[in-house]
Amino acid sequence: MLRAGDLFLAGRQGGVVGAFLKGRRGCIGVSVYHIMRLAGTKDLTIGTARAKVVADCKPFDLIYFKASGCEPTVLAEPELGPARLANARRSRDCSISDVGDLISIVLGHADLPGPGESGTPLFQDGKVVGILSSINLNAGKGTAISARAIVRGAEGLI
Repeated sequence: MLRAGDLFLAGRQGGVVGAFLKGRRGCIGVSVYHIMRLAGTKDLTIGTARAKVVADCKPFDLIYFKASGCEPTVLAEPELGPARLANARRSRDCSISDVGDLISIVLGHADLPGPGESGTPLFQDGKVVGILSSINLNAGKGTAISARAIVRGAEGLI
């Protein structure tokens, strides 16, 4: 069963599935657009499952892809305070310092996300409130795309 936090490959690029939405015709996965732009393909592989990008929302750095056999992700609005970035490889604590369509997060310098972790789900109280889009290595801060923006970008697919 595919779920939020699973790793994927697109060409030679790797990333993380941020969430799975229940679509009109099956599962709709979401991750960050910049990985697919660098990969130069619309095809991706999650474990042994294959998927294809069906839409994007470039203003929010999002892509949406069709997949089968997923566990829909519970989404929620972010709140200021403690949160957790978690994917199939590892997880780390962080803190949400600003909320909106884009979420500002503060990370510890010793535990920054690395290459291939873009799209990692941002959790609060067991629910995904956003997905990691970028980090500033010097400041130890990052930006996540909110669950609200994810759902808005998926209109017409769900």
